[in-house]
Amino acid sequence: MRDVGIVGAGPAGLFAANVLVRAGIDCVVFERLAEDGVRARARAGQIEYRTVRLLDRHGLADGLLRRGTTMGTCEFRRSGKRHVLDYEALSGAAHHSYPQQLLVGDLVDSLRAAGGEIRFGAPVESIRLADEPVVVTGGEEVRCGFVLGCDGFHGVARVAARGTRACGVDFGARWLAILAETPASGVEQIYGLHPEGFAGQMHRSSTVSRFYLQIPPDADAAAWDADAVWSQLDTRLAAEGEPLARGPVIDSSVLELHSYVTEPMQAGRLFLAGDAAHIVTPAGGKGMNLALQDAAELTEGLLAHFRSGDPARLDAYSSTRLPRIWQTVEFSHWMLQLLLAGQPGVAEGAFQEGLREARLARLMTDDAFARAFARAYVGTDG
Repeated sequence: MRDVGIVGAGPAGLFAANVLVRAGIDCVVFERLAEDGVRARARAGQIEYRTVRLLDRHGLADGLLRRGTTMGTCEFRRSGKRHVLDYEALSGAAHHSYPQQLLVGDLVDSLRAAGGEIRFGAPVESIRLADEPVVVTGGEEVRCGFVLGCDGFHGVARVAARGTRACGVDFGARWLAILAETPASGVEQIYGLHPEGFAGQMHRSSTVSRFYLQIPPDADAAAWDADAVWSQLDTRLAAEGEPLARGPVIDSSVLELHSYVTEPMQAGRLFLAGDAAHIVTPAGGKGMNLALQDAAELTEGLLAHFRSGDPARLDAYSSTRLPRIWQTVEFSHWMLQLLLAGQPGVAEGAFQEGLREARLARLMTDDAFARAFARAYVGTDG
C-alpha cells in the first residue's frame, strides 16, 4: 500500500512527488518511458513568473535560476515591421526561458536526492477505482491511497476517470514545431503575423531555438524539408535589419491545434493534472505552467489530508482550479486568433487578416488592454 501513486514523470508528476516525499509522504512515480527518453523529451520552455516563484518556494528552482534566462519583452512582426511589447514594464514581472527537459532532469535528480522512487520503463496498464485505487503495471497491482494522473491526453488516467466530461474545440489548423541548433535572432520571442501563415521563434537556450510554422490543414508534413522550412521562416519572420539565424534542425513534429477541458478534474481518489485534465494550444506558452500549478494545488490538499485528516482542500480541487484554467484557455484562444492566418485568396481569409490587424493595433495602442495582456502573458493576473 502506497500513500500516493503518481502516473507520469513530467513536470507536474515530478513536482508533486518532490513536495510529498520531502513532507514524509510515501509515494511512487510510474513512467512508461526509459529515463533517457524522459530527459530528452523537448517540449515547453517558457516559464511564468508565478511558476518560477512556486518552484523557488519549494527549493526546486536552482537549475532554472542558474542556467535559465529572463525575458521581459516580446515582438510581433507584421508587413516587415517590428512591434515590441515591453510586458515587464507593463506588469512588473518577466518570464524565465528554460527547456522543459532540463527542468524535468532537475526534478528527477532532486527527487532521487530526497529518497523518492521513480519507476522508469513501467507503463501503467489501467487504474481501478475503489475506496483505495489500484494501479496496474507490468502485471503488478499497487494499491494507493490516492492516484495523481499526470500522464497526458492519451494516458490511462483520463480513461479511468469515470463520471468526468471533456469539452473542447478543434481549430482546424496545424503547426510544424521545429527545434534547431541556432541562437535566437533577437532578445525577444518573435511572433510573425504573415498573411500566408503564422511563424514564431521561441527561446530555449543560448544555442537552441524553437520555431513554429503554420501549415495548411491538408498539407503533407513530410514535404516540408529543411530548405522549405527555412525559406518560409525567412519570409514570415522578415523584418528590416533583422536577419534570421539558421542552423541544423534537431527535431520536428506536427501539432494539431485544439483545446479541451475536463470537468470535474477528479473521480473519487483519482485526480487529473496537466494535459490529462486540459489542453491549451502553444499560443502564450501556458501548458506546462498550468500543469505545475495543478500539481501545487493537489499537493497542498494532500498535505492537509495527511497532516490533519482535513479533506476540504482536496475535495475542492476542481472548483479551485477550473476558473483559472478557463481564464488561461480563453487567453490562449485570443492569442491564437491573433497568430493564425486565414486561407489566402478568399474572402474569409481577407476578413481574418483585418481582424489580426485590428487586434495587433489594439495591443500596441490601448494601454489598459496592453497591461491586462501583459499580466496574463507573464502570469501575474491573480
